[in-house]
Amino acid sequence: MMRCRGDAVVRELRGTGASSGIGIGPAVLFRRHAPAPADGISADAVGRETARLAAAVARAREDLAETTKGMTSAVGREEAGVFEAQALMLDDPELIGRAERLIQDARCSAERAIEDAGARVAAQLESLPDEYLRARAADVRDVAARVRAVLEGATHPLAEIASPSVIVADELLPSDTAALDRRKVLGFVTEVGSPTAHAAILARALGIPACVGVPGATSAVLPGETLIVDGAQGVVLVAPDAATVAAWEEQRQVASERRAGLAALRDLPAETTDGHRIEVAANVGSLEDVAEALRQGAEGVGLFRTEFLFMRRASPPGEDEQYETYRAAAATMAPRPVIVRTLDIGGDKSVPWLAIPREDNPFLGLRGLRLCLRHEDVFLTQLRALLRAAAHGHVWVMLPMVSDAGEVREARRLIRDARAQLARRGVSHGPVRLGIMIEIPSAAVLADTLFGEVEFFSVGTNDLVQYALAVDRTNPQVATLADALHPAVLRLIAAVTRAPGRGGRWVGVCGELAGDPLAAPLLVGLGVSELSMTPSSLPEVKAAVRAIALVEARALVDRALACGTAAEIRALLGARASAVRSQDASRDPRR
Repeated sequence: MMRCRGDAVVRELRGTGASSGIGIGPAVLFRRHAPAPADGISADAVGRETARLAAAVARAREDLAETTKGMTSAVGREEAGVFEAQALMLDDPELIGRAERLIQDARCSAERAIEDAGARVAAQLESLPDEYLRARAADVRDVAARVRAVLEGATHPLAEIASPSVIVADELLPSDTAALDRRKVLGFVTEVGSPTAHAAILARALGIPACVGVPGATSAVLPGETLIVDGAQGVVLVAPDAATVAAWEEQRQVASERRAGLAALRDLPAETTDGHRIEVAANVGSLEDVAEALRQGAEGVGLFRTEFLFMRRASPPGEDEQYETYRAAAATMAPRPVIVRTLDIGGDKSVPWLAIPREDNPFLGLRGLRLCLRHEDVFLTQLRALLRAAAHGHVWVMLPMVSDAGEVREARRLIRDARAQLARRGVSHGPVRLGIMIEIPSAAVLADTLFGEVEFFSVGTNDLVQYALAVDRTNPQVATLADALHPAVLRLIAAVTRAPGRGGRWVGVCGELAGDPLAAPLLVGLGVSELSMTPSSLPEVKAAVRAIALVEARALVDRALACGTAAEIRALLGARASAVRSQDASRDPRR
């Protein structure tokens, strides 16, 4: 698309905004290494190459441990878990064993062997009908590339960027995003990906403007060309003239000053201009995240993910280990509430000690509450630990992947059993509030019947989008369709907030949509009680809530629900955001 500005013509590319902010700078096109040479080796060299491969695998394992540690600090434990999962691939005989056989049988160099083995295993995964397993192909290629880089003694190309630049790539894999130097990355643009992909999550955590799903970006941009990246609107301007750059630089400076002013919101409520208040809370995956949530002004924990206690270990965590973790979180947040999601594995997460049978469609299979009800011993242990922790703070228990009232009743029965077991042991415990996640469309449709079973709801928009739109957000072929602002998703949220029988019951949102300041006015207008998000998103969302009146938010919802596509809704919200900025670009967010 061409955009005229005076006598100049500016090329414009469009995709999906994945991380808000404005990035301006020269383009660096990221391309992966050329294939390893196919030259064979002699029989005498087989032992040497096999040893080189083993040493590289060991070094790659050490590198992944360091990467996991660094990424945990940057983006949280759950997001960094992808690197722990990759480390497990280094023990997979299907990958490493295949590479060893190629060295011995095909007389390949270690570099060529690991590359070919990775390509073959990835191709096998991509040929499977299971979307989840197909998505793991990218991780296999990523691991193989890491081992090859160790063999060649090469550093990651993205770590060698000499000056601040905008990265343009077809795709950024986990190791690519981990290699980014925040000081030298002004933004990034990818041809594939979605706002919920790993690269996008990292960009938001680090404050890097990003646009994803930009068709033809790598062929439309030349190295060194100036780019302007609008990470909120998903717009990329290519080779703009000096006047255009100056205008956007001014906008960027205003935005920078505004971000600095957002620090003043830490202790202020998320309250509309006409006095309607909602709670803002944080999604956390570790005790470290709880402390960061407090620093960012969270009014509670809206989603405490407990999977980190259960994964990457040979046996389940005991009651005392879980209790100490939940107790520490509750005590740190007290008197604020901590909403703990019970074990949610299956689908995109697995644990070896449970020995879950392979499923053709794991996202539609045994996961979340379904799995807990199947393994009552594991569930009861967690429930006892949560009840004990409730004696030290306000602990709410939230059940994931609920589809109907029968599942909730079964969970209530087990909570009663857990409480009775503690009482018989004479162990101190406290009261908990029980709620459910609305992730399956059936739960949204049945909200009126489910209100009578629980004390609160929290809408998990990531999975709700996946199930409502039949889109696997890990599949790059369709990931851009996974838009939480799709009118069908908003109507499902409205079906929950407006369901008969809600009364004064609390309804929150804890998916990625909750941390999007563009969407905040809609969620307020829909009648949501609480928004829970990545801690770094809290200031922007507070500011968005404080910049609108409830009556205006409700009118905006009416217009959005009349739209037929997500693009129309994004245009509606974008126009409003632009109007607000133009009215008073330097407005003090403290009001």
